Amino acid sequence: MNIITNIKAIEVAMRNIFICVGLAGVFLLVGCEETKSVEWWTEHHEAALKKEVECKKTGSDSQNCRNVKQANFEYQQLHAKPTDYSKGWDDFYKKGKN
Repeated sequence: MNIITNIKAIEVAMRNIFICVGLAGVFLLVGCEETKSVEWWTEHHEAALKKEVECKKTGSDSQNCRNVKQANFEYQQLHAKPTDYSKGWDDFYKKGKN
């Protein structure tokens, strides 16, 4: 009787261990995402904007989030509107003449 009880206890323990290991494996695989380069995020600006919002919501500081932040900064620098100083100079000269 003791041997049968011990065998059943071992079976239950092994089943629980198998379930825990399986769940841990699933969580590890789901949590892994491919790290994309700054250049990739710069070329895929719409995806980068969405990812940056996601990073801000979760507070993540993963390599992907850092790359997205850098790529969006570089994109803004490359696509910045040039400053038009002509209106400022016109206003300056008008005030000087009065």
